[in-house]
Amino acid sequence: MRKNMPNVTLKDIAKEAGVSVALVSFVMNNRLGDNGKQKYRVAESTRQRILDVARRLEYRPVNRLLQRERKPRVVGVILPDPSHNYYGLLAAELERLTLPQGCTLLFGYTQKDPVRFQRLVQLFLSQQVDALVAASPSPDGNKDLEEARRAGIPCVVPIQEEDPLAAASECAARLLRLLNEIKTLSI
Repeated sequence: MRKNMPNVTLKDIAKEAGVSVALVSFVMNNRLGDNGKQKYRVAESTRQRILDVARRLEYRPVNRLLQRERKPRVVGVILPDPSHNYYGLLAAELERLTLPQGCTLLFGYTQKDPVRFQRLVQLFLSQQVDALVAASPSPDGNKDLEEARRAGIPCVVPIQEEDPLAAASECAARLLRLLNEIKTLSI
């Protein structure tokens, strides 16, 4: 596993697997002919080697055109329990402040299960979110966010305070500041 290399490319996989970029592209895109069968034959051992290297390097496909053209920001929101007063207020406040800015929020709830938290982080990373708001159900949860941070995805960790509405508003405001920084950097 390569650290500090969040954007693994087909070229990286090709170099590591000892094959051409075109072959990696062919295998990764699972190209089939009109008859539903492989258009070109690739030895199963070569195909498996490419897929193993991609998995080891933690390759995540990126649609560059979509990424360039996508204007709305997508934010993954991972909360323990939507019925909890604070997290309900937080979800509402995030929507209130981010929707007028053109953000799309993807919500996931852990039900206080650390394994579910890990899976949601991975799911949102695979969906190429622009930011994460994540309240981990365990003290080790911030370790799960390290992969997102290495990939340059800003993470906001909500903190409960005595005044739930003020805490929710502050968290949403931090998220907006981060999203505005991203927008400024990407122009």
